[in-house]
Amino acid sequence: MNNTQSLSESEKAITVADLIQPIEEHIGCNYMHWPDGGFFNGGTNTEVKGVLLTWMAGASTIKQAIKDRCNVIICHEPLFFHEKDELPPYRWLTPNDGCKEPEWHPNSIRRKLILDNSITIFQCHYGLDRYCMYAAFSKALGLDEPILDHGWESIFTLKKTMTVKELIANIKERLQISGTVRVVGDPDQEVLKVASLWGGMGLSDNIYWLRRAILNKADVAICGEMNEFFMQFAEDAGFPVIETSHKLSEEYGIASYAASLQEKFPQLNIRTKIEGRPYYTF
Repeated sequence: MNNTQSLSESEKAITVADLIQPIEEHIGCNYMHWPDGGFFNGGTNTEVKGVLLTWMAGASTIKQAIKDRCNVIICHEPLFFHEKDELPPYRWLTPNDGCKEPEWHPNSIRRKLILDNSITIFQCHYGLDRYCMYAAFSKALGLDEPILDHGWESIFTLKKTMTVKELIANIKERLQISGTVRVVGDPDQEVLKVASLWGGMGLSDNIYWLRRAILNKADVAICGEMNEFFMQFAEDAGFPVIETSHKLSEEYGIASYAASLQEKFPQLNIRTKIEGRPYYTF
Protein backbone atom coordinates (compact mmCIF):
# COMPACT_ATOMS: atom_id res chain seq x y z
CA MET A 1 0.00 0.00 0.00
CA ASN A 2 1.48 3.36 -1.00
CA ASN A 3 1.20 6.64 0.89
CA THR A 4 -1.89 7.75 -1.01
CA GLN A 5 -3.65 4.53 -0.08
CA SER A 6 -2.56 4.34 3.54
CA LEU A 7 -5.12 4.97 6.22
CA SER A 8 -4.97 8.27 8.10
CA GLU A 9 -4.17 8.15 11.80
CA SER A 10 -7.83 8.85 12.63
CA GLU A 11 -8.97 5.90 10.49
CA LYS A 12 -6.63 3.27 11.91
CA ALA A 13 -8.01 0.84 14.44
CA ILE A 14 -6.69 1.61 17.93
CA THR A 15 -5.73 -1.38 20.05
CA VAL A 16 -4.97 -1.73 23.74
CA ALA A 17 -1.31 -2.01 22.74
CA ASP A 18 -1.50 1.57 21.45
CA LEU A 19 -2.87 2.78 24.78
CA ILE A 20 -0.14 1.25 26.90
CA GLN A 21 2.73 1.93 24.49
CA PRO A 22 3.52 5.38 26.03
CA ILE A 23 3.89 3.73 29.44
CA GLU A 24 6.11 0.98 28.08
CA GLU A 25 8.31 3.57 26.37
CA HIS A 26 8.54 5.63 29.56
CA ILE A 27 9.60 2.63 31.65
CA GLY A 28 11.72 1.07 28.92
CA CYS A 29 10.21 -2.43 28.75
CA ASN A 30 7.16 -4.39 27.61
CA TYR A 31 4.28 -4.66 30.10
CA MET A 32 4.91 -8.39 30.44
CA HIS A 33 8.10 -7.55 32.33
CA TRP A 34 6.30 -5.40 34.91
CA PRO A 35 6.03 -6.95 38.39
CA ASP A 36 2.23 -6.86 38.52
CA GLY A 37 -0.93 -6.19 36.54
CA GLY A 38 -2.08 -7.70 33.25
CA PHE A 39 -5.16 -8.70 31.29
CA PHE A 40 -8.47 -10.33 32.07
CA ASN A 41 -10.59 -11.20 29.03
CA GLY A 42 -8.75 -9.76 26.07
CA GLY A 43 -5.25 -8.68 25.21
CA THR A 44 -3.06 -6.16 23.47
CA ASN A 45 -4.71 -6.80 20.09
CA THR A 46 -8.20 -5.94 21.33
CA GLU A 47 -9.61 -3.14 19.20
CA VAL A 48 -10.70 -0.23 21.37
CA LYS A 49 -14.16 1.17 20.68
CA GLY A 50 -14.05 3.14 23.91
CA VAL A 51 -11.94 3.04 27.04
CA LEU A 52 -12.78 3.87 30.64
CA LEU A 53 -9.92 4.67 33.02
CA THR A 54 -10.43 4.17 36.73
CA TRP A 55 -8.79 3.37 40.06
CA MET A 56 -10.58 0.02 40.52
CA ALA A 57 -12.95 -1.79 38.18
CA GLY A 58 -15.80 -2.32 40.62
CA ALA A 59 -19.32 -3.31 39.58
CA SER A 60 -20.56 0.28 39.26
CA THR A 61 -17.53 1.15 37.12
CA ILE A 62 -18.07 -1.80 34.78
CA LYS A 63 -21.73 -0.82 34.42
CA GLN A 64 -20.64 2.73 33.63
CA ALA A 65 -18.28 1.43 30.93
CA ILE A 66 -21.14 -0.55 29.37
CA LYS A 67 -23.40 2.51 29.44
CA ASP A 68 -20.66 4.68 27.87
CA ARG A 69 -19.98 2.08 25.16
CA CYS A 70 -16.46 1.37 26.37
CA ASN A 71 -15.28 -2.16 25.63
CA VAL A 72 -11.98 -1.63 27.47
CA ILE A 73 -11.32 -0.69 31.09
CA ILE A 74 -7.85 0.21 32.31
CA CYS A 75 -7.73 0.09 36.10
CA HIS A 76 -4.94 0.69 38.58
CA GLU A 77 -5.82 -1.75 41.35
CA PRO A 78 -6.49 -5.50 41.12
CA LEU A 79 -9.77 -6.64 39.62
CA PHE A 80 -10.46 -9.49 42.04
CA PHE A 81 -10.22 -9.91 45.81
CA HIS A 82 -8.04 -12.68 47.22
CA GLU A 83 -8.27 -14.13 50.71
CA LYS A 84 -5.17 -14.90 52.70
CA ASP A 85 -4.65 -18.64 53.10
CA GLU A 86 -4.51 -18.88 56.90
CA LEU A 87 -3.23 -21.89 58.80
CA PRO A 88 -5.83 -23.91 60.81
CA PRO A 89 -4.95 -22.39 64.23
CA TYR A 90 -6.38 -19.08 63.02
CA ARG A 91 -9.53 -20.67 61.63
CA TRP A 92 -10.22 -23.42 64.11
CA LEU A 93 -13.99 -23.37 63.55
CA THR A 94 -14.04 -23.07 59.75
CA PRO A 95 -11.45 -24.96 57.73
CA ASN A 96 -10.23 -23.73 54.37
CA ASP A 97 -13.34 -23.84 52.17
CA GLY A 98 -11.57 -23.02 48.92
CA CYS A 99 -12.80 -19.41 49.01
CA LYS A 100 -16.20 -20.15 47.49
CA GLU A 101 -17.62 -17.22 45.54
CA PRO A 102 -21.45 -17.21 45.52
CA GLU A 103 -23.44 -14.86 43.27
CA TRP A 104 -23.28 -11.99 45.77
CA HIS A 105 -19.47 -12.09 45.96
CA PRO A 106 -17.86 -9.03 44.29
CA ASN A 107 -15.58 -11.31 42.25
CA SER A 108 -18.61 -13.14 40.85
CA ILE A 109 -20.48 -9.93 40.08
CA ARG A 110 -17.52 -8.38 38.30
CA ARG A 111 -16.65 -11.53 36.37
CA LYS A 112 -20.22 -11.95 35.08
CA LEU A 113 -20.51 -8.30 34.01
CA ILE A 114 -17.20 -8.46 32.18
CA LEU A 115 -17.82 -11.75 30.37
CA ASP A 116 -21.48 -11.09 29.53
CA ASN A 117 -20.56 -7.76 27.93
CA SER A 118 -17.21 -8.70 26.34
CA ILE A 119 -15.22 -6.14 28.33
CA THR A 120 -11.43 -6.25 28.24
CA ILE A 121 -9.72 -5.37 31.52
CA PHE A 122 -6.11 -4.28 31.76
CA GLN A 123 -4.78 -3.72 35.26
CA CYS A 124 -1.93 -1.22 35.10
CA HIS A 125 -0.47 -0.88 38.59
CA TYR A 126 3.31 -0.63 38.42
CA GLY A 127 3.03 0.91 34.97
CA LEU A 128 0.92 3.88 36.09
CA ASP A 129 2.93 4.23 39.31
CA ARG A 130 6.02 4.80 37.19
CA TYR A 131 4.27 6.79 34.49
CA CYS A 132 2.25 9.42 36.32
CA MET A 133 0.90 8.60 39.80
CA TYR A 134 3.66 10.17 41.89
CA ALA A 135 4.02 13.28 39.73
CA ALA A 136 0.27 13.89 39.47
CA PHE A 137 -0.35 13.65 43.23
CA SER A 138 2.63 15.86 44.06
CA LYS A 139 1.43 18.44 41.54
CA ALA A 140 -2.07 18.38 43.02
CA LEU A 141 -0.52 19.16 46.41
CA GLY A 142 1.30 22.16 44.93
CA LEU A 143 4.68 20.49 45.28
CA ASP A 144 6.64 21.56 42.23
CA GLU A 145 10.41 21.37 41.94
CA PRO A 146 11.99 19.00 44.49
CA ILE A 147 14.93 20.15 46.57
CA LEU A 148 16.06 16.52 46.54
CA ASP A 149 15.31 14.92 43.17
CA HIS A 150 15.55 11.19 43.81
CA GLY A 151 12.59 9.38 42.25
CA TRP A 152 9.88 8.43 44.72
CA GLU A 153 12.19 9.48 47.57
CA SER A 154 12.24 13.12 46.44
CA ILE A 155 11.74 15.90 48.98
CA PHE A 156 9.81 19.08 48.20
CA THR A 157 9.66 22.41 49.98
CA LEU A 158 6.56 24.41 50.84
CA LYS A 159 6.41 28.03 49.78
CA LYS A 160 6.75 28.99 53.44
CA THR A 161 7.11 27.38 56.83
CA MET A 162 3.76 26.50 58.41
CA THR A 163 2.35 24.33 61.17
CA VAL A 164 1.03 20.86 60.52
CA LYS A 165 -2.44 22.21 61.29
CA GLU A 166 -2.05 24.91 58.64
CA LEU A 167 -0.75 22.38 56.14
CA ILE A 168 -3.79 20.17 56.77
CA ALA A 169 -6.11 23.07 55.92
CA ASN A 170 -4.08 23.74 52.78
CA ILE A 171 -4.27 20.10 51.67
CA LYS A 172 -8.01 19.83 52.31
CA GLU A 173 -8.61 22.92 50.21
CA ARG A 174 -6.38 21.79 47.36
CA LEU A 175 -7.79 18.27 47.21
CA GLN A 176 -11.35 19.38 48.02
CA ILE A 177 -11.59 17.04 50.99
CA SER A 178 -14.67 17.44 53.13
CA GLY A 179 -14.85 15.86 56.55
CA THR A 180 -11.90 14.88 58.69
CA VAL A 181 -8.43 13.59 57.84
CA ARG A 182 -6.27 11.36 60.02
CA VAL A 183 -3.01 12.80 61.28
CA VAL A 184 -0.07 11.56 63.34
CA GLY A 185 2.14 14.03 65.19
CA ASP A 186 2.01 17.45 66.81
CA PRO A 187 -0.44 19.73 64.93
CA ASP A 188 1.53 22.78 66.08
CA GLN A 189 4.88 21.52 64.79
CA GLU A 190 6.37 23.78 62.11
CA VAL A 191 7.24 22.11 58.80
CA LEU A 192 8.81 23.12 55.50
CA LYS A 193 10.22 20.04 53.73
CA VAL A 194 7.67 17.49 52.50
CA ALA A 195 7.73 13.86 51.37
CA SER A 196 4.93 12.80 49.00
CA LEU A 197 3.88 9.23 49.84
CA TRP A 198 0.90 8.66 47.54
CA GLY A 199 -1.33 5.61 47.28
CA GLY A 200 -0.42 2.77 49.64
CA MET A 201 2.98 4.08 50.68
CA GLY A 202 1.51 4.75 54.12
CA LEU A 203 0.82 1.07 54.76
CA SER A 204 3.09 -0.87 57.10
CA ASP A 205 4.36 -3.06 54.25
CA ASN A 206 5.87 0.13 52.83
CA ILE A 207 7.65 1.46 55.93
CA TYR A 208 10.77 1.77 53.75
CA TRP A 209 9.42 4.94 52.15
CA LEU A 210 8.76 6.61 55.50
CA ARG A 211 12.20 5.66 56.78
CA ARG A 212 13.75 7.13 53.64
CA ALA A 213 11.71 10.33 54.01
CA ILE A 214 13.06 10.79 57.53
CA LEU A 215 16.63 10.01 56.44
CA ASN A 216 16.25 12.52 53.60
CA LYS A 217 15.45 15.25 56.16
CA ALA A 218 11.75 15.74 55.43
CA ASP A 219 9.74 17.49 58.15
CA VAL A 220 6.39 15.89 57.27
CA ALA A 221 4.88 13.32 54.92
CA ILE A 222 1.60 13.54 53.03
CA CYS A 223 0.34 10.07 52.21
CA GLY A 224 -2.56 8.37 50.53
CA GLU A 225 -3.61 5.63 52.95
CA MET A 226 -1.94 4.66 56.21
CA ASN A 227 -2.67 1.91 58.71
CA GLU A 228 -2.12 1.95 62.46
CA PHE A 229 1.15 0.00 62.39
CA PHE A 230 2.52 2.73 60.13
CA MET A 231 1.12 5.36 62.49
CA GLN A 232 2.94 3.81 65.43
CA PHE A 233 6.22 3.88 63.53
CA ALA A 234 5.69 7.57 62.71
CA GLU A 235 4.69 8.38 66.29
CA ASP A 236 7.76 6.71 67.81
CA ALA A 237 9.97 8.44 65.26
CA GLY A 238 8.41 11.82 66.16
CA PHE A 239 7.49 12.37 62.52
CA PRO A 240 4.16 13.92 61.45
CA VAL A 241 2.12 12.29 58.69
CA ILE A 242 -1.10 13.50 57.08
CA GLU A 243 -3.42 11.00 55.38
CA THR A 244 -5.53 11.93 52.35
CA SER A 245 -6.89 8.73 50.75
CA HIS A 246 -5.37 5.89 48.76
CA LYS A 247 -8.00 6.17 46.04
CA LEU A 248 -8.15 9.95 45.90
CA SER A 249 -4.37 10.34 45.78
CA GLU A 250 -4.14 8.04 42.75
CA GLU A 251 -7.10 9.42 40.84
CA TYR A 252 -4.98 12.44 39.92
CA GLY A 253 -2.77 10.02 38.02
CA ILE A 254 -5.80 8.44 36.34
CA ALA A 255 -6.94 11.88 35.16
CA SER A 256 -3.42 12.70 33.93
CA TYR A 257 -3.19 9.47 31.95
CA ALA A 258 -6.63 10.07 30.44
CA ALA A 259 -5.62 13.57 29.33
CA SER A 260 -2.46 12.27 27.67
CA LEU A 261 -4.41 9.58 25.79
CA GLN A 262 -7.05 12.08 24.68
CA GLU A 263 -4.32 14.28 23.26
CA LYS A 264 -2.75 11.32 21.43
CA PHE A 265 -6.07 9.84 20.25
CA PRO A 266 -8.53 12.76 19.96
CA GLN A 267 -10.98 10.62 17.98
CA LEU A 268 -11.27 7.95 20.68
CA ASN A 269 -14.10 7.69 23.21
CA ILE A 270 -12.15 8.08 26.48
CA ARG A 271 -13.98 8.19 29.82
CA THR A 272 -12.90 8.28 33.46
CA LYS A 273 -14.51 7.23 36.72
CA ILE A 274 -13.20 9.71 39.30
CA GLU A 275 -14.98 9.60 42.66
CA GLY A 276 -12.66 10.80 45.43
CA ARG A 277 -12.47 9.16 48.83
CA PRO A 278 -14.44 5.88 48.96
CA TYR A 279 -15.99 6.67 52.35
CA TYR A 280 -17.41 9.55 54.36
CA THR A 281 -16.68 10.81 57.85
CA PHE A 282 -18.82 12.47 60.52
